[in-house]
Amino acid sequence: MINLKKTLTDKQIAFIENFSQSGNATQSAIKSGYSHPEQQGYELKNKLSEYINEATESILGSSVPIAVNRLNSLISDDKVSPAVRLGAINSLLDRTGFQTTHKVLDVTKHRTDKELQQELNYLLSTIRPEPQQQEEEEQPSKKGNGHLKE
Repeated sequence: MINLKKTLTDKQIAFIENFSQSGNATQSAIKSGYSHPEQQGYELKNKLSEYINEATESILGSSVPIAVNRLNSLISDDKVSPAVRLGAINSLLDRTGFQTTHKVLDVTKHRTDKELQQELNYLLSTIRPEPQQQEEEEQPSKKGNGHLKE
């Protein structure tokens, strides 16, 4: 998998390959033949992180065609539920850079402009401060030099 024999030992290469597949440092150190796997696994994971990331990306990259093939088979299988098929379609479109359209619901419930304006006015009145509070906030403080305190 990795061709780094010039810079890494066989044990290190084995650790990288095992860890990139399992994500478990201790088990990877055991499988790679290290004598103190708990401590060495942790140290190797940190020391070889760049190589591990490269190996992991390679594994994931080789899985892309399999994933695309599986999505295509879900899309074309009439036995699969419509929800799963739609999810597969959206997933495939998303990964290829296309945007799916979303249904827009009319939340006005076919109300008149006047009814909507009344509702808007009501909602705005619930979030505005009381007129008396607003005036107090706008007046400078009587204490100090006349500037508002922050």
